Amino acid sequence: MYNISSLKYILLSAALFLSAALKAQFHIIPQPVSIKAGSGSIVLAKNAVIGVNKETEPVGRYLQDYLNQNYNLQATVKVYEQIPAKTPIRLNNVWSNQEGAYTMHVSNASVSISGNGAGVFYGVQSLIQLLPTDKGVPLKVAACTIADQPRFGWRGLSLDVSRHFFTVDEVKKYIDVMAHYKLNTFHWHLTDDEGWRIQIDKYPKLTEVGAKISYYAKRGEFRKLDNLIDDGRDGFYTKDEIRDVIKYAQDRFVTILPEIEMPGHSEAAIFAYPQLGCQDSTGAKHRVRMLDPGEYTFKFMEDVLTEVIELFPNQYVHIGGDEAEMVDWLKSPTAVSLMKREHLKNEKEVQSYFIKRIEKFLLSKNKRLVGWDEILQGGLAESATVMSWQGEAGGIAAAKMRHHVVMTPLPYMYFDAPQANEDLEPIGWNPPVTWQMVYNYEPQSKELTNAEAEYILGAQGNIWNEKVPNAQHLQYMVYPRALAVAELTWSPKNEKNLDRFGWKMKNQYGLFKLWDFNARLPDIDGIDDVVTNKSRFKVTLNYPLKGAKVRYSLNGKMPDANSSAVAFPVKINVPLKDSIGLRTFTTWTLNDQHIRQTANVKRVTIRVAHVKAANLKPGIAYEIFKTKEQQIARLEGEKPAETGVTSLVVPVKSTGDETINWVKIKGFIKINKEADYELTSGFEVTPALFLDAVPVIKPGLNTYVEHQNALLHLKKGVYALTGNYMANKANENQTLIELKVDGGEKLYPKFYLVH
Repeated sequence: MYNISSLKYILLSAALFLSAALKAQFHIIPQPVSIKAGSGSIVLAKNAVIGVNKETEPVGRYLQDYLNQNYNLQATVKVYEQIPAKTPIRLNNVWSNQEGAYTMHVSNASVSISGNGAGVFYGVQSLIQLLPTDKGVPLKVAACTIADQPRFGWRGLSLDVSRHFFTVDEVKKYIDVMAHYKLNTFHWHLTDDEGWRIQIDKYPKLTEVGAKISYYAKRGEFRKLDNLIDDGRDGFYTKDEIRDVIKYAQDRFVTILPEIEMPGHSEAAIFAYPQLGCQDSTGAKHRVRMLDPGEYTFKFMEDVLTEVIELFPNQYVHIGGDEAEMVDWLKSPTAVSLMKREHLKNEKEVQSYFIKRIEKFLLSKNKRLVGWDEILQGGLAESATVMSWQGEAGGIAAAKMRHHVVMTPLPYMYFDAPQANEDLEPIGWNPPVTWQMVYNYEPQSKELTNAEAEYILGAQGNIWNEKVPNAQHLQYMVYPRALAVAELTWSPKNEKNLDRFGWKMKNQYGLFKLWDFNARLPDIDGIDDVVTNKSRFKVTLNYPLKGAKVRYSLNGKMPDANSSAVAFPVKINVPLKDSIGLRTFTTWTLNDQHIRQTANVKRVTIRVAHVKAANLKPGIAYEIFKTKEQQIARLEGEKPAETGVTSLVVPVKSTGDETINWVKIKGFIKINKEADYELTSGFEVTPALFLDAVPVIKPGLNTYVEHQNALLHLKKGVYALTGNYMANKANENQTLIELKVDGGEKLYPKFYLVH
């Protein structure tokens, strides 16, 4: 007979085994609402039959093409009124009041997917992720039951084709991979200063001239394209090509949102038709990117939108509205006259008038207007949907006004930013945005009531292509970050799990290889800046992708493709006297894929404090300073606004103004057992932490971009701990200090923080 402790051990071991088995089988992105493992598996044989009914036949043909092209399965599709139960793959149309919902049951004998509309298609995408990615192995699918539906109706990605043009085939591949991850809105940015990319019959110069800005710039007839990393990429889409892309997207249950920029970002249109440009009564010659708000312009844009609407069947049309150089209107006779006639007080109200007039036209065509959050300025159009890009404030304001909102804020949803340390990545705009930052984003702000949050339609990742000249580079910049958008917009909020997502994300690279898709490679885990008091530096470099190789150095010099490569895992065990500069250059199998990483290892001395642990109390002491001072060193001698003791992060509410909440901490870490320990911070933007007055965590760094570790051998005793940080939304509810035995579980702060 087992005793109680033995039984607990057996149950725990069984639970861990089951958890490991689930992990090994199911890496579906986005995470399904419910997934349960079954017993056994099914092997999809050659000439497998896909049973469909009339409604699911298009999805059946899609799955047939996928299996035949990628695995040479030679599957066939058969249409039935009632699909026989013995059919290996069954796609059933069933009614559901939730758009996109599906169920999937995989047994030893068959795969059955049921849903309505997009639901069956999304079930097929989950099935695709359960297939092996090696072409030479049996197509074995683990038995399971899935019940799934999306959280948000708007799950988007944009594509800017104005700065660099992308071909129809490149756009289709972009849509294809979107659809694989259940993203359903493709925002097509078709016009901007650098190019007009859509055929408009009534105004042929828009493509004859406006689509060839690069050509005219090279001839000296247009300004230098100074934002581009090259001379640009000219081109446009004919109406037939656009219809072809729309049909392709519809077959994948992706809606296309066309964007025609106005009243700013219109230089390509103005270059083609100069009478559109904002006049200047002073006679000054300058770059003109603004449309003049006159009748010619309104008639022109209504004509353009009429042809756009005839092409695109979706509900919305995006009209831009961002970064309009509205002060130009104050010198325009047309705009000044308009202001007098309509009693407009300032240029922002001219913008509002412009947007509202376009909105009225779109409504007459049974379309709804979408614009960037600048359309709030001067008064929001009555039926407008707001895309909030300048942070969340515009989206929050619009939702409180009962307007629909798509959250797409800087920095989290901007994929033209580098994905890691900007010195090691392709050139991009803004500071780095990692996949972890994207995944952690929540579209429904805590500032909204439940009723207001209902106006958040979803979220969208954006890519602006000044620095993205080709499709491979585009794929590198958007993925894997787009996978995080897919999961945060589909999966239940309470199901989010960063570690699980990271593991699943790394399992997608077999699919990327199968699709010849150039997603950025994952980082080597554990390449962190390290502070240590140990005399040797030991680390094992592991990597999740089979066949990857690494070139590395310990002298601070970055290896390259010509350096000697070794396979993973790599064990490093070297003496440490002062510091080491670890540099890695990792390669994989596609298109010369590579990433670079750096870590600096520094040896320090950490001493036990001469304080008796018995005299110390639980928790760590803190002081809060409410100030406008940016430099904490200048607060020396100042009286704190508040003091207290805590074992976690200090609770400070944002005042909503320019006040900075500086927090200083002071106390000790109590070590009960001599061992190797790892000390880090759980803040996304790191605090300054000092142990025995030695800096162990540097302040102000994004932990996902430049992760820091203190790997310390600590004897029994107490160690003086001090630090400081700004308390704001960036570290709200995050853990200030994380301590664990090296290679073990995290310790609870209430047991080791004392003062």
